[in-house]
Amino acid sequence: MKLHTISMVNFMPYQGVVKLDFPTDDYRNVMIVFGDNMRGKTSLLNALRWGFYGKAVGRHSRPIPLQDIVNKNASFGGDWKVQVFIEFEANGVKYDLRRTADRRAHVVTPTRPEDFLVTMHLSRDGAAVSGDQIEAEIDQIAPEQISRFFLFDGELLGEYESLLIEGSEQGRQIKEAIEEVLGVPTLIRGRDELGSILKSARKRQTQDLTHVQGLEKQADRQKDLTATQDSLDRDLLDLQRKLEETRSKRVKLEDELDAAAIVLSLKAKLDTLKEQQTSFRNQIESKTIERRGLLGLAWQDLLDTKLQVKRASLAARQTELTQGLRREAKLEDQIDRLKKLLSSGECPVCGQTMEEGHRHKLGSTLGEMEVEFARASDATAELQSIAAQLAALNKIRGVRAKERLGAIDRDLKLAEVGLQRSENEIENISDDIAGQDTTELARKRVIKDDAVREEGRLQTDINSVKKQIDQIKLELAISQRTIEGIAPDRAKKSTAKVNLASELERTFAASIERLRDKLRERVGRLANDAFKRMTTQKAYQGLEIDANYGLHILDENSRKVPVRSAGAEQVVALSLIDGLNRTGRGAGPVVMDTPFGRLDLKHRDNILSYLPDVTSQFVLLVHSGEIRPDTDLAHIKSRIGAVYTIKEVSSTQSQIERTSL
Repeated sequence: MKLHTISMVNFMPYQGVVKLDFPTDDYRNVMIVFGDNMRGKTSLLNALRWGFYGKAVGRHSRPIPLQDIVNKNASFGGDWKVQVFIEFEANGVKYDLRRTADRRAHVVTPTRPEDFLVTMHLSRDGAAVSGDQIEAEIDQIAPEQISRFFLFDGELLGEYESLLIEGSEQGRQIKEAIEEVLGVPTLIRGRDELGSILKSARKRQTQDLTHVQGLEKQADRQKDLTATQDSLDRDLLDLQRKLEETRSKRVKLEDELDAAAIVLSLKAKLDTLKEQQTSFRNQIESKTIERRGLLGLAWQDLLDTKLQVKRASLAARQTELTQGLRREAKLEDQIDRLKKLLSSGECPVCGQTMEEGHRHKLGSTLGEMEVEFARASDATAELQSIAAQLAALNKIRGVRAKERLGAIDRDLKLAEVGLQRSENEIENISDDIAGQDTTELARKRVIKDDAVREEGRLQTDINSVKKQIDQIKLELAISQRTIEGIAPDRAKKSTAKVNLASELERTFAASIERLRDKLRERVGRLANDAFKRMTTQKAYQGLEIDANYGLHILDENSRKVPVRSAGAEQVVALSLIDGLNRTGRGAGPVVMDTPFGRLDLKHRDNILSYLPDVTSQFVLLVHSGEIRPDTDLAHIKSRIGAVYTIKEVSSTQSQIERTSL
């Protein structure tokens, strides 16, 4: 299959008519579309998807409502018509596919997909295909189930990593999608239909057995087991329905919360700013009170200089008096010792009688000391007075008002600037989230978390019911073997039918597992070949596929590599997609949206060299951060057949121009 052209009218950011020509040369089969984020690369992918299947998808593969597909500028002007025309060839036949949607005659402003009338036209080598055969014709060429393998974006690559997570719900869904593409569900549906036939046959057999003497108890037991199985089957369907509803609800809430993530982030920032605002206000109030109190004490700094002189004078006099008291005490002690010496008349050292001349001299000294002691005045009262004066003066100390007021003023200024900044940000954020019900968003987050828990509970219940059903089937099989040996003629026909249906069901079940093993082996082999071509680590032996279609890298010693880089994960995911692509269909076009975000230059080179060889057309939708035209594309420049650039016209409109490298 090869794409020739696509024409869009009012499709998402593309107002009016926009047309792209795909390269159809077998060698020059690479097409590059450059565009910044949010400018319309994914919209091109969706245009192809909508043209073929009538669906456009957003995050988490959720459908985009038809009213949101129409270009906003066009719809504001009253033009609600959207069209996609695709010319392509497949199996030597040329096709012209046209899908158009326009508002119904009685609708002024569409608000739901039902407000549109959608028409579709397909011609085959110029001959129109009957309307009821269009979808069947497309399904023969490019079934919708395989679209994820030739129309995929960078987000899809990340999804495939979940295949390695044991018990991952996303991995389970992807595995089911893979098996659906590979044809496994056809056998599964056949097995399920045979299971339904088997249950009907058992009911008929039970009715026959009730009329046979001696088998009444066996009939009652089989009847009870069949009734229990019917009840469990209904419970299983109900649980699966609830799980799907809960999952859909959870995904929808996640999309809404993702879209409102910036609002929630702003709300959290707003709460923080309000706390800062309160802190700044408290700080300003505290500093203002402190400043006011300091101004009330500033007069003390004016007296402090004069009071320091008085304090110094008093302190000096206090020192002088204290020293005088010490001298008096010393003199009094000397007088007491001289009196004792003169009274004894003996030398205290040698014990000899003191000479008269020496006694006379000591008497004169004692007299002089007594005269000096008598002249000394009592300074105790004066010292007490000085101490009292100093205590009173020390209460009037300078408060360093000038220095402290300067520091307070600096703190006040910083707090006021911080308060003003926070108030400005609060005002701006409040304007940004005006009209947004953040309380409702918080409520949705709680509901989403509860839905996640409910999914887990329902999945546990489903697994439990499945085990019970398997046990019932085992008991029915045992009962069936018993009945086969003793059933009379009247019950032989229904017993034979049960036996046949049971054998067919087991055959289909075994065939399903053999098909799974065979397909998984082929996918693993092709993915391994692709990985070896694309990886830069040549020491790796390759890939090993598991039952969940997860791919494990094997090192040079055939051991699984436990920790893989983001780039390695992406190469593995691309290898899986290539293996699935070549297992599920013949070579066809591959359109990749922003696939190189986590890859180094060497891996990009390997991928760009490999994929054009295994696809009929390789279309890359990239932004400037992924591909540098002058260097990254140099080695495949000869294979590039078309280059386009998406340019911004306005926030709601883009245009595409054909350019060259």
